[in-house]
Amino acid sequence: MVSLMGSIFPESSGEAGDRTIAYNATYGAAATAQAYFSAALAATTPEVRALLAGYCSQGLTGHEGIMNYMIQKKWVNPYDQPERQLSTAVQESLSSFKAH
Repeated sequence: MVSLMGSIFPESSGEAGDRTIAYNATYGAAATAQAYFSAALAATTPEVRALLAGYCSQGLTGHEGIMNYMIQKKWVNPYDQPERQLSTAVQESLSSFKAH
């Protein structure tokens, strides 16, 4: 029987699949936090603003956790030059796209 991860990432297994999932999770967590932050800025009532700010904080905490994991695994080097970081992100995005 084919595993779920094997069906989603047929050419990736083990660490390569984990890395792809981690990159996608960081992008999703960052986008979610950004959306809640924007909504909190636009909210007119203090209660709604506080609610949205709480969700934003949770998203940031999740993103931080995933990034710390990626740094620990040496998939990301936060001290690389910005051009190198961008190049790495593009390569990961392309490899994730090719896997589908």
